[in-house]
Amino acid sequence: MRRHLSVIPLVALSSLLVLSCGSDDVSSSGGASSYALASVVIDADGNRNTYVQTISELEGHITNERAIEMPGNGVVMAGGGSLFVGLAEEPTWIRYTADSEGVIRESGRLSLLNQGASAIDYGNAYVDESTAVSVLSGQAIAVIWNPTTLEITGEVDLGHLVQPGLDLEVWTTTAHNGLVYIPGRWANWDEGKIRPTVSLTIVDPKQGKVVAVAEDDRCASGGRIVFDQAGYGYVMGDGRNYSIQMFANAAGTSAPDNCILRISPGQTDFDADYFYTIPSLTGGLQSISELEGLDDASGVAFAKMFYPDELPDGVEPIDFGFWSVPAHKEWRIELGDPPVAKEVQGAPFAAIGFGAVPFQGRLYSGESPDGGTSEVFEVDPVANTATKRFTMDGYFYGLFDLSK
Repeated sequence: MRRHLSVIPLVALSSLLVLSCGSDDVSSSGGASSYALASVVIDADGNRNTYVQTISELEGHITNERAIEMPGNGVVMAGGGSLFVGLAEEPTWIRYTADSEGVIRESGRLSLLNQGASAIDYGNAYVDESTAVSVLSGQAIAVIWNPTTLEITGEVDLGHLVQPGLDLEVWTTTAHNGLVYIPGRWANWDEGKIRPTVSLTIVDPKQGKVVAVAEDDRCASGGRIVFDQAGYGYVMGDGRNYSIQMFANAAGTSAPDNCILRISPGQTDFDADYFYTIPSLTGGLQSISELEGLDDASGVAFAKMFYPDELPDGVEPIDFGFWSVPAHKEWRIELGDPPVAKEVQGAPFAAIGFGAVPFQGRLYSGESPDGGTSEVFEVDPVANTATKRFTMDGYFYGLFDLSK
């Protein structure tokens, strides 16, 4: 989980006939492959469709002609060699499994209808072959299910995340060492309010219980946690993608700087002695996306920074219109004490849309000027460089490894 486009954004919240969802659906790039690509296409009326397909190479232009199509802005995750697609118009997970020729076929379904869901929410994590977690923000529960048998095995009450007058977002729920980390973000978009707190709920899905709730008010609205090899977990309070600063700009008031917090190994709360503001690391720039880590707990993370000087005359960061302007750029953050932040060389100025994703030790992000096609950039975390790798139809929504 990753990273959605709308007036009130959901961040954080990819030569044959396009096939609609069903038991006979197949998708193949035409050769054996362990890669899956997801995209989202938004038409002129704002309608969205999600596409998934296997691909054999990360090069050239990739169309959706061979992809499986599903209505709405769904969610996609992978694990155990399968691809799981959560539908946006019904509370159903569909599992797709690739054969030796790279063809993916539907291999099972799971409904969360009895849990009160009307669609699959955006906070989900694959833990292992017998455990996955889907957070339902409307019902304030974490549903535990088995991705192999596609059976629901338990629920965890998340009633502490209900905040009257505020909508809950749990987009970038992640798993690490058997635990599930659920970021809590709260907003009242009608009134222009962001709850000024970083919140992280830690769940043990095997025990079916909340282990701890870490909260900190030194900055606002943090996203996913990213770990280093020593076991420290880092969270960036990004103000719900700069929204708390945007609302303050519009009101002529002030807002807290975005910051990086840390949880020490074996602990379940934020370290009171660890605190770095983002502007102190970037020469004054604020972050506008949450942290994105790599797959190997390398201690390297990435985030987009906002460059106000890149905004054209007449555009101010006082409403979401500035998100569509290419005034944001990827930075590499070496996590530690202190963190070290550097602009990624070769990264383009970009609009804010779906977030970057880790894949096989690299970071991939899609940049699209019109929504019709995207250029996908690969970031080398060691060289700290970005290179355009391929182009594709629609918005880039993720790369997934189906080999494991």
